[in-house]
Amino acid sequence: MKSVGVVAVAVALWGCLTSLLLAGQYSSRTIPAVKTTNPPTIDGKLDDEAWRNAPVAKEFIDPYTGKPAADQTEAYILYDSTAIYVAFYCHDSQPEAIVAREIRPGSDFPGEDTVTFQIDPYFSRNWVNISAFIVNALGTQNERIAGGRAAKREWRGIWQAAVQRVSDGWTVEMRIPWEVLNYPNANGATNMSINFKRDHARTRIDYFWSDVTPMRRPELMGIWQGVEPPKASNRKSLQFMSYLTPEWQDGAGQEIRAGLDLRYTPTPQLTGVLSLFPDFRNIEEAVEGIEFSRSERFVEETRPFFMEGIRYFDLTEPYGIGRLFYSRRIEEFDAGLKVFGNLNSALSLGVLSTFRGKRDQASVAHLRYSMGERGGWSAYGLLRRGNEYPHHDAYGVSGNVRFGNFRIGGKWIYAREANTGGVTTDLSLNYEVPRWFSGLRWMRIDPDFRASLGLIYFTDRQGLSWYTRYDNQIRQGAIREVEADVFLRDYTHCNGDPFERGVRASLDITLRSDYRIGIGHEVATFEGTHDRVYQIRLQGNVSNRFRQWGIGYEFGQRSDKDIRFVGFGFTRRLFGKLDVGLNGSILRFDENRDQYILTVSWEFDELRALSARLVHQDGNVNWYLAYRSAGGVGQDLYIIIGDPNAGRFTERIALKWVWAM
Repeated sequence: MKSVGVVAVAVALWGCLTSLLLAGQYSSRTIPAVKTTNPPTIDGKLDDEAWRNAPVAKEFIDPYTGKPAADQTEAYILYDSTAIYVAFYCHDSQPEAIVAREIRPGSDFPGEDTVTFQIDPYFSRNWVNISAFIVNALGTQNERIAGGRAAKREWRGIWQAAVQRVSDGWTVEMRIPWEVLNYPNANGATNMSINFKRDHARTRIDYFWSDVTPMRRPELMGIWQGVEPPKASNRKSLQFMSYLTPEWQDGAGQEIRAGLDLRYTPTPQLTGVLSLFPDFRNIEEAVEGIEFSRSERFVEETRPFFMEGIRYFDLTEPYGIGRLFYSRRIEEFDAGLKVFGNLNSALSLGVLSTFRGKRDQASVAHLRYSMGERGGWSAYGLLRRGNEYPHHDAYGVSGNVRFGNFRIGGKWIYAREANTGGVTTDLSLNYEVPRWFSGLRWMRIDPDFRASLGLIYFTDRQGLSWYTRYDNQIRQGAIREVEADVFLRDYTHCNGDPFERGVRASLDITLRSDYRIGIGHEVATFEGTHDRVYQIRLQGNVSNRFRQWGIGYEFGQRSDKDIRFVGFGFTRRLFGKLDVGLNGSILRFDENRDQYILTVSWEFDELRALSARLVHQDGNVNWYLAYRSAGGVGQDLYIIIGDPNAGRFTERIALKWVWAM
């Protein structure tokens, strides 16, 4: 405990000195809002007269060096009462080296040439309200709408983009309708936060127009001055999405299921979603890993109802105590209702309730007040009622305040199940500057703290932890990036008995040759037993997800017993259409466990694909085959053989038809 405190004090003193040195070093850029009466044609060509009168954002910056990019970029922005228009001119001294691979809308583009337009219409100066619109050099689109949206194109938002290759690079045009965004009802002109970003594949550098530093500080985004957004009357307020699924399963016979989703946006700030008899059975879930863990493992959410507005229901950060609300605790329901959005530029709301049968109910409510870059506070509550679950209630408050490069935070939560309840208290001090993050945390979780809607890793513990991370990108030489972190913790049970004490350190180095090498070491005691483990990692083709491979090995002792763990994987694109991926895990500990996941997909075009997944785990095998015609506007069609989420293969065939109105 004493060692953790001494190190934290030293970091705090060092932080005070660097805070003074860094004060005033960074500032936001500005660009005026210009309303057009002659919007450009979205064809990727920048020859429209509208662009000649558009303000220009130029001199893009490398956030790690603060220097202008060698191959510069110009960005243009206009708007009218229906949409925002954005253009990029990406100069490239080696245009033949432009990288563009992905054709499927909604995909990520690691290692590709892309441009991104970011916007926070509320000018909140935090990440919660920022939406991002990304286009690669093939014109493939992706978007990350503030708060989170489901996958159906009509619900995510329909926007346009087009690209052109030119002799010295490539050009992009975007048209983003206002109705895609959540934005304030402003009386007159207002300011909005925006930024323009270019990912340059050949140099593997991300350039920004307004320098947000390697920490990606939202308060340093550019300022779009004098915008007059349209009134809410211009917005489509009611949308429907239905599905019909006839299916046959061995032993269960035939069944026809149907459901309805309704999305209502009474204002540009608020969204309501009603889901009746949703289909979760045919949604591929993430597969839980088998790596060593003393607590339950976190598994990502994939179900559309919970993905819609997901960020409004983040009650607690995933580290520390864990997640007070873990949506996978709600497995099936007959009806679900949620309302989320911004009441004004500072106040946001998220309310969710699900119902199953006559008595089973789960509800979550979250109210957040933001002070922008200076911090904010939250109040939240959860309840669960029903025949299958003990009665559960939880409520709490949390907040944080920033002073320069320091942030002080805390939370207090009470949770009970049936007649048993307890409190958790958490206090933290974080320090963050470019390339460095350091955080000191004290917390206490009572033995009787019960959060049945959450993922709480351990109860009955109290003590200190300290985490620090270093991340730097290097522009010359064999090494491209260095990442290192150290985590110390010292916890006892609430009665003072020893619980856990240890230190973990890791180092990862990415080479300019596109290899990544990593090592790690951990020494700890847990409930009187001892851990001493070592990790080594090697990955190749880091920036190309269609040719990646990697392997990792952990060895040593856990709980005074020998442990060996091997993890490996590779992905490969063949014939320009066929994607193959294999991931494997082998654990040798108290019991021997093996897991292998094979995925295969043939992309006919950007909307149609034939895919399969096989999971072999501990002697059990499950596989399924699916045809997809989805991702565009209108009807989606899926044909599925097998059950995507069963433990063993199930003789089953299902047809799923989805349409939006």
